Amino acid sequence: MRAPLSMALGAALMMTGVAATPGIAAEASSAPPPGTTTVQGMTKKVDDVVVSAKISLPPGGDVQGSITGTMSITHNGSSAAMRSGRMTMIDPDGRSLTGAQFVASGTANTWTSKVTLPADAAPGVYEVSVSAEIDVTTTDGVVKVPIRTADPVLVPFRAKRNIPLIWTSPSSAPAGSTISVSGAANIRSLGTGDYEPAADQEVKLYFDPTGDAPEVFIETLTTDDRGYFTTRQKPGASGKWRAEMPMTDTGAKAVWTLTSGERARDTKLREGTVSATQGAYTAGDHLITHDVVLGLAPVQRRVDVGSLGFTVGGTSGWISAESRRGEGNYPDGYRVQRDMTHSGLGTSHATITFNPTLPAGVYDIGIRDAMKACSAPDWDGLEGGTSNCTHNVLVEDPAVTTISVKRASTTTVAASQASVPSARNITLSGDVERVQLVSGGGAAIRPAPNVAVKLFFDPAGSAGPTLKKTVTTGADGTFSTSVRAASTGQWIAKYAGTGLLAPSQAGVNVSVG
Repeated sequence: MRAPLSMALGAALMMTGVAATPGIAAEASSAPPPGTTTVQGMTKKVDDVVVSAKISLPPGGDVQGSITGTMSITHNGSSAAMRSGRMTMIDPDGRSLTGAQFVASGTANTWTSKVTLPADAAPGVYEVSVSAEIDVTTTDGVVKVPIRTADPVLVPFRAKRNIPLIWTSPSSAPAGSTISVSGAANIRSLGTGDYEPAADQEVKLYFDPTGDAPEVFIETLTTDDRGYFTTRQKPGASGKWRAEMPMTDTGAKAVWTLTSGERARDTKLREGTVSATQGAYTAGDHLITHDVVLGLAPVQRRVDVGSLGFTVGGTSGWISAESRRGEGNYPDGYRVQRDMTHSGLGTSHATITFNPTLPAGVYDIGIRDAMKACSAPDWDGLEGGTSNCTHNVLVEDPAVTTISVKRASTTTVAASQASVPSARNITLSGDVERVQLVSGGGAAIRPAPNVAVKLFFDPAGSAGPTLKKTVTTGADGTFSTSVRAASTGQWIAKYAGTGLLAPSQAGVNVSVG
């Protein structure tokens, strides 16, 4: 039965012919090169010669085609030479791998033995053995010190793993959006040094929101046979994503980070997806934007586009917005088309300008995107894992999602008395105005006559607002009514809006007592 790995790594290199001599300390020796795994030997004694041996091995991530072990010794003689010896290994598949004879490394008392690996060498735990004979010169002559491992030492050679590619689609989106977090992982062969997909590997995903909130674990993903992983997430903030492949018996730890942005919004979020299949390949986009409220100034609205799955937007494409009704200067409706800006892998956007004179109402948001569907990453080329994304798929839909374009309204309210000594009637008055089209083709702010205004009272404390009265504006857009002020709080006037006009509200504080 094999010893536990932690015990095996600390096992001694034994020297033939004698037992360990207690109380004899190892002489100082040079530290192994950075990044190596060291198997430390024990001090032994043959006649009056004291020798300490040590083997240094490279980490698995540095192994490509062979493993070179470096044996260094310290001794109490005047010089030492390698008479014969080599390093041998048994790989995880049970094959015996014999190294070349130890040769001088160029450093005194240090020799190397190279074990050639088969092309299909698997990462995992290797049984390392050393057998050598050292000639140590003393004042009494040359003493031959045979050195060998009493038992093989178990050493893990973990293949180098990377996450060379990770992205969010899109990279920036309005608050509350759902985005894709995707990545591709690879692993380097011990036998050839070539990269291949890291299939069926565990990837842990974390998110660290901008600010004082701590990083949180999101979920554990598993790579597919192409080395890809993906998940749909609603981050709720801007922040940094961290994808980590934990260290295993066969794979080294790999970590990659990237950031995603979340922009503030004050209108309703709108999202939609579209996909298409051409041959055996499917590609798709996820569109994200939000509603528009128009005053007298133009409003720019960004439409963010994130690729779905392992697909990539092309170098050309556009976003369209088309009204469902005609109005004013556009009796047949209005349509605008804007080229997409590609701002990173799987993320694009287009910005559409809405003027106050455009038709209000529902607009269809469409897309045309000549996309690439990815079959498998080309790890040997290390071209970001997307060199095999060459299958053109046309994704096109004039109505992936919709937005509501409304003209702005404003509501005001004032109280006849801001403070009263006790419960009594007060007068609330105000008005409602709206942006509307005017003759000549422009837009202006005008009174909103004959519209309902709901009056709510929100008392001080945790209780919410309560509807107290509904009034209607006059021909000039104003209202005035008497209400009973029985306690301290805020009076709120709300105009609900219409399909073409945005809602609005205002409040006034009244103190009682």
